[in-house]
Amino acid sequence: MNKEVSIDPIIFNGSRIVLNPVSLEGLNDFHEYSTCKELYNHFEFSRFKNISESQVYLTKLIERSKSNKQQFWFIKEIETKKVIGSFGVHSLNSYRGSVEIGYGLSPHYWGNGYFKEAADIIIDHVFNNLHLHRIVAKTSVLNKSSITGLKRLKFESEGIMKDYYRKYNGQWYDAILMARIN
Repeated sequence: MNKEVSIDPIIFNGSRIVLNPVSLEGLNDFHEYSTCKELYNHFEFSRFKNISESQVYLTKLIERSKSNKQQFWFIKEIETKKVIGSFGVHSLNSYRGSVEIGYGLSPHYWGNGYFKEAADIIIDHVFNNLHLHRIVAKTSVLNKSSITGLKRLKFESEGIMKDYYRKYNGQWYDAILMARIN
């Protein structure tokens, strides 16, 4: 018999970052990086044009986080207190001991280890506190940085999902399914 797992909105402290549950308090920083063109190279939707669009999306993440089956956090730099990205855990399946992760980091912070630090914190929590068996991630086959980052975290490719992503311009893109087993 598998125990039902719940994902709670707790705060995690890292060496350079804090993971805080998403809230409207981070809207301005969220909006700032949500307008960066580079962030949307591999997203299905186009970049936000104004703060209202950013607020609508952020409100959806906040609402989704009210479920005990998913949680989204801001990645906040300790030194500057600036929100520089987000990290989510969703699609929890207690029976299978599985959960999926999703993430976005301001292009201004790419290549500085912030993704790895946030992911290490969440992976540790998923395996050691929630006692889950499997973490899944999906990303565009064209997103070489994301694939490399996941491989560094010991995720392995499980296959290609044909025409999984549909960009706002109508084009279809394949996704790579990656997973890490505890």
